Amino acid sequence: MIGVILKISARNVWRQKKRSFLLAGAIAFGMFVITAINGLTGGVVDNIRVNFSHALGGHVFISGSEYLDRGTIVYRIADDEKLLTALQQNGESIAAVTRRSQAMPSLIFGSRQAMQLVYGVDFQQEDKLLGSLVVTGGSLKDVTNEQLIILPRSVAERLGVEAGETILMRLDTVTGQRNVGEFVVVALIEDQERYGISAAYVNRGYLNTLVGLGLEDYQALNLFLTDMEQADALGQSFRAALGVPEPKRLAEVQDMDDEEAMAAMFGFTRASEVEPWEGIKYQVTTINQIMEPVEAAVNALKTIGLAIFIILLVITMVGITNTFRMIMIERTKEIGTMRAFGMQRGVVRNVFLMEALLLSAGGALAGLIAYGLAAFILGRISWDTVPAMQFFLDQGRITFTASFREITFNTSLILAMGLLAAYFPAKAAAKLSPVKAMSSNL
Repeated sequence: MIGVILKISARNVWRQKKRSFLLAGAIAFGMFVITAINGLTGGVVDNIRVNFSHALGGHVFISGSEYLDRGTIVYRIADDEKLLTALQQNGESIAAVTRRSQAMPSLIFGSRQAMQLVYGVDFQQEDKLLGSLVVTGGSLKDVTNEQLIILPRSVAERLGVEAGETILMRLDTVTGQRNVGEFVVVALIEDQERYGISAAYVNRGYLNTLVGLGLEDYQALNLFLTDMEQADALGQSFRAALGVPEPKRLAEVQDMDDEEAMAAMFGFTRASEVEPWEGIKYQVTTINQIMEPVEAAVNALKTIGLAIFIILLVITMVGITNTFRMIMIERTKEIGTMRAFGMQRGVVRNVFLMEALLLSAGGALAGLIAYGLAAFILGRISWDTVPAMQFFLDQGRITFTASFREITFNTSLILAMGLLAAYFPAKAAAKLSPVKAMSSNL
């Protein structure tokens, strides 16, 4: 019986080509729009996460501090037993380990100066970092100079400095003394200050000498994972091993002040709560914690897209309902004839519902095909000439990542709303009296 219903429904859909094309086209447009939004936002989030990880030097970030006898807090990490044991226990999940130092010095050029976060890195080990930076001036081909600095373009503009010129860096050592270093600007890079990524990069060994650390010392141990999806699980494992409390999520800190929220989300100790301690006090942060505000903004965009999608579907549903009412009137004698030959009411209703299902499924499939073609074409275009977009791209190209769950949900929603739109006309058609239907002049 299902085969007969399907055959009759397919014939009815095909014989009204123009009407069917318009209805399926409206459904296809809605499917294309929502899938494109989901795919684009998914790709953007993945690309930002990857570019964030390269800029920050890992997927899991471990920093530490020591409290000295004279009340000074020194930010550095030593390879103590707890940390080495945790690294060994999670070794299979760790692809690479990077070590960094950092400072917040004043950069000086002539009469101008600017405060700027500076990371001290080992450029030989962090080759992915250099590949992720978007150069707007100078070059990163030669990073062997010990006193080089890679400067964000916005900071260079505030200082009025260009690639190849020399600037001064004034900073405090870990023991509170003032020090000054000289750096050559080798390259200007596009930063993402609006997303909290605005850092200059220098040689770690030279920065260590300026802040009073040993050449091989470091202040942050960053871990690249074999699977970025395991960042939260590995972060939790390291927190348990190092005695770090679990952080709060973004939704849990909405009513806190800025200092309290930062302490709660990233596991830092508030300045007002500092008490002496022995050994190293660790903080563990993951890429997902850093990405949470970005993903919240992207999820808001997805919600807007879903609302637009539902509005389009509601409009399409009205069109489907009115179309099937017209179809029922046009086929009144046909319905009467089929009923006279013994077709049950349920079968008549199911024929109409099957037509709606075929139209909805055909429209959804057409929308997915259009999305696939658009993603393929746009994904082949290089956007290297637009530096501001590079942080959202994968090596200068747009990527689309629509999940199977999202596609399944959207398709199911289309099919359900298509069936709902056709249900009442189908029910009315099933209730037609065979005698009255055959004697109709329509």
